[in-house]
Amino acid sequence: MRTLLRVFAWLIIGGVSAWAFFLYEPEKPPPGKTVVTFATWGGVAEKRAWLALIDDFERKNPDIQIKLQLIPIKYTEKILALLAANIAPDVFTVNMADLVPKGVLRPIDDFLRSDPNFDPDDFLPGTLELGKWQGKTYSIQSALGPLVLFYNVRHFREAGLPTPNELHARGEWNWRTFLECCKVLTRRDSSGHVVRWAYRSYGDWIMWLYVSTHGGRPFSPDFRRASLTDPKTVEALQRVADLALVYKVSPELSPEEMTGMSPVWQDFKRGRISMMHSGPWMVARLKGMEDPYDIAPPPEEPGGRSIANVSLATGIWAKCPHPEAAYRWLSYLWSRDGRIIWSRLGFDIPMLKELAEHKELWLDRSIAPQHFDVFYQVAQEILTPPPSVMPIIPTEANMLIIRDAWQAIRLGRKTAGQAMAEFQPKVQEILDETFASR
Repeated sequence: MRTLLRVFAWLIIGGVSAWAFFLYEPEKPPPGKTVVTFATWGGVAEKRAWLALIDDFERKNPDIQIKLQLIPIKYTEKILALLAANIAPDVFTVNMADLVPKGVLRPIDDFLRSDPNFDPDDFLPGTLELGKWQGKTYSIQSALGPLVLFYNVRHFREAGLPTPNELHARGEWNWRTFLECCKVLTRRDSSGHVVRWAYRSYGDWIMWLYVSTHGGRPFSPDFRRASLTDPKTVEALQRVADLALVYKVSPELSPEEMTGMSPVWQDFKRGRISMMHSGPWMVARLKGMEDPYDIAPPPEEPGGRSIANVSLATGIWAKCPHPEAAYRWLSYLWSRDGRIIWSRLGFDIPMLKELAEHKELWLDRSIAPQHFDVFYQVAQEILTPPPSVMPIIPTEANMLIIRDAWQAIRLGRKTAGQAMAEFQPKVQEILDETFASR
């Protein structure tokens, strides 16, 4: 499997490289302007938000034009291909463990030292550490996407159940009470056909949330050693898989989910499921939802806490021909004005102290859930040392776990114990190869 993946990746890289060397001709910038290309991923909602940011930035920086490259699928593969072809975007996002050590991003410490608008004290404690690698700064984590539980308020009311927030306030929001709620919330018709699921998993990567909230420790603190057979890790994954396999309160893994497509938020918005886990970007997608919804902390076991996808870095390509202009765009992304626009549209919460303390400057109460502050409560937990992050491991190792192992568990082909034992040596081999080269 690893060989096939590598062949496929190199086919993509080879195709783009050939195009670059023989057909690609860079566009000439408009007179008096520097063009900064910016690559990221996302769908329609994200595109609207990025264009709003770009419009505001270009008004304030008339000598720079931002060219957005929105990549909705296979983002990493396409960035790798562009890097191989030597035509990477000026600013883009990468996996810290994969590419930052390989020198694809330019450190920005020199820009930060000379930037009169940058003050480390403007950010919530712990935020700036998330963009560093071996003492150098490559990115500023200006926003955070803490993972919480979204739930349909009407479904809980009609079922006569206490809400997750009420259970959390009583110190009773754990896996046992979550499962009890799932059993009540799942609805079937007279023939036994499910017409509403209690819960649906949002993407393969969400498995790391289940592990962390259960107190699992699948890696050493420096992520150099895999401990996939850790009992709490195994128990967490089996419990979630059993929602579908044993308790029938969640749908089984579908073919479209196996290809990376997930209909979960659409089903939640239409009232077809009662609960899901996601981050603050979901507020934008749920705008106009007919049923009221709210958010609560994920159900946690002793020693567990939520995570956020903070092992990524948005920075400047090391070969960018105009790093000063690229830095102006990058620094705008974490600026007060940029964060207000982005967060007001219902995306990640800003990590600037001023905006965290004065949410009236950006929070749109007309679309925000009642307990919006749960995002910040979970964010504080994430930033408490050591930070609670998704594993900072190579993409190849991560995909082996969240795709091959986790899908086998969810399909019932292997127990969590069997799958984690099988993939433990494979993942460790990748980690050994990766760290040996650094």
